[in-house]
Parts: sequence; structure tokens; C-alpha cells
Amino acid sequence: MRRALFAIAVLVGGFAILLWAAGIDWHSPFFTDQARHWNGSDFRVVMGGAAQDEDRLRIGAVGDNRTALQSVALNGVDASEYQILRYRFEQFPHTLELSLVFRPADAEDVTVVSLPWPGDGEAVFDLGTVPEWQGRIVELAFAEYPTPQIVPPVQGFRPFTLVDAALSARSWRGDLSALMTDWLGYWPWSQRSVHALGRDTDTPRAQSLVLCIVLFIVATVLLAAFILRLRGVRLLQVAVLMVVLGWLLLDLQWHAGLRWRYSATHDLYAAYDWPQREQHSADSEIIAAAAMIKSALRDTPENARILVHSDSSFSLLRMVYHLLPMNVAVFAQAMSASPATPLPTGTLIIVYEAEDWTYDPARRVLSGGGTELPGDLILRRDNVLVVRYRGNTP
Repeated sequence: MRRALFAIAVLVGGFAILLWAAGIDWHSPFFTDQARHWNGSDFRVVMGGAAQDEDRLRIGAVGDNRTALQSVALNGVDASEYQILRYRFEQFPHTLELSLVFRPADAEDVTVVSLPWPGDGEAVFDLGTVPEWQGRIVELAFAEYPTPQIVPPVQGFRPFTLVDAALSARSWRGDLSALMTDWLGYWPWSQRSVHALGRDTDTPRAQSLVLCIVLFIVATVLLAAFILRLRGVRLLQVAVLMVVLGWLLLDLQWHAGLRWRYSATHDLYAAYDWPQREQHSADSEIIAAAAMIKSALRDTPENARILVHSDSSFSLLRMVYHLLPMNVAVFAQAMSASPATPLPTGTLIIVYEAEDWTYDPARRVLSGGGTELPGDLILRRDNVLVVRYRGNTP
């Protein structure tokens, strides 16, 4: 009898945690018929190229910035009534990232929210977690583009199909489906993927899967103590067993995400050998710029000090990496480490993709970020500036 009661209590406790994680409103219906539905053919192409395929939209090309964008006018949808987004795509590539773009009636700018990879089935997202989802929504759009900093822009696109999309009111089914997509959906690599367990994007999210598993483990151990009256070694065995099972569950979820990310990497690089893979990386433009800089500095002594600056931290670190084994460091760190000490004469300063940095040839001064550095121009090409600092000498 106690074991049956324990099993029922565990199931009820787990279901309660699941409802809490999904943010279920007890007054919501189990299913809802309050929905707005759009076929893929209802969307108009804003960026890229597409063709209607019966009631679907076949996207066959990208537009500006390697981005495809499809939009539909909503004629004023009340955001508080329609918070569950459902969307379906077919043949959506692993190498593309998907975002939702929407425009409230009283906002000047649109809001962009990253969505999990849609795969070939239905995906669900809870827009109630997005602070900007409020008021009257007048436009809804999907944007697809190569995953930033991961996928080479010229290589990431493959044709895919927008099947349909819908907005619906909250319901038990909708909230639970959104929770499952949040927990089990696939997300592209990011700079935090190496050390993050679960999802590692900044998109608003439901309660953490890790937290819910921990709560379930604690609840199970407490129920074993109070209902089964386990003590000492036997209670410890239950606790250890639950921790191991919880760990395995999280590991399986993490492994599934890693396998999906591996599929994206395989699609990109499997056909190339190691030297070719470097040329097909997402920072191919930085590689080309670094090669050009190395060529311009080929007669520079090996111990010459080289400092790099860029508006983008990714571009900065990748440029430093591709300039190795030269004596290279980050400009901002060098300046902050000893602000009272002037730069040594002859220091080479590389500015890459920094809009507010310019070189005045008449004054022979490199300026930007409130700093002016006298120097001789070595290289100026596109978004690259290389200047040799000459100190305070005229």
C-alpha cells in the first residue's frame, strides 16, 4: 500500500512541477479554438526570393546581408490574447538560424527574437515571456540567416519551405508544447555552448530543465522519507539513484543537442580537407585581412610590438589569433594595463572594422575613441588601417 501511494505521489509531484514550469493558468482550457492561422503562401517576401507552392512558400534565395525575410500583416492582433506561436517549416537547413520579427502598433522599431530550429515538424514558442510582446501587433515575420560567427555567409543557405504559422490563446496544450520545445528544441552554437548545460541563448525562456529535475529529485527523496519511512543507508540509496537518473537525463538532452550541432558542422566541412576548411570558415574575411596585413609587415622584426583594435570583440580576438605567431596583443588591454606609460615608439597599431577610427594623412595622426596617436601609415585598405606609432616626435 505504501509503495502504491509513493508511486502516485511521485507522479503527481512530477506533474505539478511540469505544470509550474510551463506556467499553466488553472483557468485556461485544455485546448483552445481561439487562433489566427496563416499558410506559408499568405506571407510576402521582403528579402530574398520565393515562390508559392500551393498553400506553402518555397524560399529559394536570400537577400541583403544573406538574409531571407517573409512577412504577414496582422491587422492588429491583441498580444495579451494571442501568446502562443506555432510554426512549421520543411527542409530547414542546420546551418541557418531562425528569428521571429514583429512590430507593435505603437513602436517605431521591430523586435527580433531567436527561435529554436524548426526541423520538419511543428514547433511552439511562448511569446508571453517576451517583454515587447504587448499592445496591438500589426506585423509578423520570419527571418533566416547563416548562424553568426559559426557559418560562412556564402555557404549556409539551402532552399526550404515555410508551411504555416499560427497565433493562439493560452491553453494547457499550448503551454506544455511550448515548454517541450523550450527544453528539447535545438539551438545553434554560441560562444557559451562549451560550458552551458541546456540552452545558452539570450531568448526569454521557461523554467530551467536543470532546476525542475533538481526539484523532482528533492521531492522524490522527501516522499520516500515520509511515505516509505526510509532512513539511513536505504534513503541514501534512493537519493543516489535519483541523482544518477537525473544526471543521465540531462546528459542525454545535452548529447542530443551536441549531435544536432555536429550535423551542422558536418554539412559545412565534411567535403573539405583541413587546409580548405580554414578557408571556408565563418571568418574568411578576417583570414584574408590578416593575410594582407602579414604581407604588408613581412619585413617587420619578429619582436615588433603589434596592437589590434576592433569594434567587434569576435573580430578582435579572431584577428589576434590569425596574426599569430607575431607579437600581437589587444590595444585596449595594453592601454589600460599601464595608462600612465606611453606606447613604445615603433609600436604597430592595427585597426579592423572600427567605424570611428580614422587616419589623417595631413597631420599624420590616427584618431578614434577620444585618442589621438601620431604615426606613419603602413596600410589602408577597405576596413583595415595599419599605423606605426612614432611617439611624440614631429
